[in-house]
Amino acid sequence: MKAPRNPKRPVLPPSLLAQILLPFAIPVAITLALLLAVGEGWPRNIAPGSGLKLTGLIATALCGMAAWRWATRQVADGRVRRFAAILITITALMGWPVWAVGALPSLNGSSLGTPRQTDVQLVRLDITMPSRGHSGFYHWAWIAPRRATSPIGAGRVFIPEEAYRKWNAQRPATVTLRHANGLLGAEVLTGFD
Repeated sequence: MKAPRNPKRPVLPPSLLAQILLPFAIPVAITLALLLAVGEGWPRNIAPGSGLKLTGLIATALCGMAAWRWATRQVADGRVRRFAAILITITALMGWPVWAVGALPSLNGSSLGTPRQTDVQLVRLDITMPSRGHSGFYHWAWIAPRRATSPIGAGRVFIPEEAYRKWNAQRPATVTLRHANGLLGAEVLTGFD
């Protein structure tokens, strides 16, 4: 009779399950720290056509690999290491949007390049209600570039209520956006005319 290949059940270190949550907890903690330390001090409104999705994916991968290395540093069992890799990949992917719309836009706005202005076509204006019980409304402008080489693409832009009221009353065909290149390469909107 043959002996089973892996007769012992895998033993999970007690801290492994908590360490598996690190790729999600780290970007949340960084975002909260930036919120408390900086608040609205750094501009974070990313222009359409310029985003931090790829940068967020890279941060996710690096954070996930570091968490896996940390969580399995004293684990020899290959089954436990694979189990940790699968769960850390899942939690890291849950952290991707937190990196892309939380921490990285703030870091991107911490250092801006040369200010510029670009005229764009104002397609329409929208108002939405916050999804989680906040009072007030969000104001949006749908824009389109006036030329193919524009650093700002077509899409929706979050605008202040004052700009919404002014543009809604005047109905301009073209508006001017002030912007600059951010620290991480994404174009940051800094003002509206």
